[in-house]
Amino acid sequence: MDNIQVFMRIRPLSEDEYRRDRSTESAVRILADNVVSIPSQRSENFTFDFVGDESCTQAEVFESVGKRAVEQCMQGYNGTIFAYGQTGSGKTFTMQGASDGFTGPDDELRGLIPRCFEYLFTRIAEEEARTNGRVKYLCRASYIEIYNETIYDLLDPLTRTCAMREDIKRGVFIDNVTEETVQHPNEAYDVFMRGTTNRHVSATSMNRESSRSHSVLMLVIQSLTQMDSELTEVRESRFNLVDLAGSERQKLANTSGMRLKEAANINKSLSTLGNVINSLVDIGNGRSRHVNYRDSKLTFLLRDSLGGNSVTFIIANVSPAICNDIETASTLRFAQRAKMIRNKAIVNQDMQGNVPQLQAEIQRLRAQVAHLKANPLSPTNTDNLTLSPGSARRSTPVSDGTVLNTDVAAGLSDKEHRTTQFLLILAMRKLRESERQKARYAEIIFELKDSLDRRKRQLQQQNLVLKLKNAEIAVLRRNAPIGYVT
Repeated sequence: MDNIQVFMRIRPLSEDEYRRDRSTESAVRILADNVVSIPSQRSENFTFDFVGDESCTQAEVFESVGKRAVEQCMQGYNGTIFAYGQTGSGKTFTMQGASDGFTGPDDELRGLIPRCFEYLFTRIAEEEARTNGRVKYLCRASYIEIYNETIYDLLDPLTRTCAMREDIKRGVFIDNVTEETVQHPNEAYDVFMRGTTNRHVSATSMNRESSRSHSVLMLVIQSLTQMDSELTEVRESRFNLVDLAGSERQKLANTSGMRLKEAANINKSLSTLGNVINSLVDIGNGRSRHVNYRDSKLTFLLRDSLGGNSVTFIIANVSPAICNDIETASTLRFAQRAKMIRNKAIVNQDMQGNVPQLQAEIQRLRAQVAHLKANPLSPTNTDNLTLSPGSARRSTPVSDGTVLNTDVAAGLSDKEHRTTQFLLILAMRKLRESERQKARYAEIIFELKDSLDRRKRQLQQQNLVLKLKNAEIAVLRRNAPIGYVT
């Protein structure tokens, strides 16, 4: 298990902030390579995996976060990058780049998203060339927005709303969302820019073009590897690039009317995000907690990114201005808390092949597999098996010291040995997957019961309020003057 990785980035001071503070002094003090403090707030230090000061470049952010995330996705792990912070702290600049758009691969201001596209397709081309075409990749992109707790498909010209569904095998997914196949970084960036123009954007006092929604760009990266046994190994990873709405307080943003409703829903989703993080940290510390992922669309959609099957990075964007020190401290506390979450990322791997062929292969190997039962493999020790071409004539160690029966292995060809091992590993993984599905069913039932109990309590409270109101009305009617019409 790996902790969520946190990168803190301080943007340069803006002209408006300089006019307000009348000072170029930064509210954030860097004490060491990865330790910062805010002297104007209560005395506390914040420790992160990476800290970027005002001179931090887009390339440095990509090397520290984006490149590592892409590499994990290439290996079959799910990956997520969150950009968190108050409006105007540099989230969108970090993710997208300069507001005047992307000018090409030589643009030094291009953000994390275009750089990830470039690196991803470069790595795909390298891997396909290295394996002489034995490995093929397929990438699909979708782009959604969560605005006022409603999900919009940003690639649909009608901007229809979408519903979330949950499936034991697929997990949480968005029903009927537009997915486009992309084969080049420019194609992926075109998808991103088309969706970006459809986002709900409005002006606030803190940012002339402030996004009042969360956006999630989702990439599905699938690799197909042709095995010697005419089976196909399939790895499928999901890469989420998330630009969260501003985390500032309503009063600070001077919102009202519809903007106030937006702020309330943003606060709800970010508050739920904070509650989920707090619950996960408590669970990591040995406490019994229920994680309310379902309390907001954002946390329900990205539940795997928070304590689940994902390699997750959070970029905490902050302002250096003294006038924003309270919001900056709030962002850093959020990020430091999130850093304590431990995810359980696994390679998303499966097999494809002709069913009769697979059945025949299983029948042929059944007698040989029976011999291996003398040295059974437990579901927890199969991940360390190595399928090397020369392993057929020697024992194969696993994590608990058990070895595959060398007498059996000696009677197999290299191809048969690799196939046998692979089928055994696949069977063990299927067993683990079924156990995870059972646990997930139990969790869903618990969540539904918890939600039902809360609804019942709310209904009881509303009935009590209604009774009190009816009693007040009855008293008023009794005391009303004669002839008074109610």
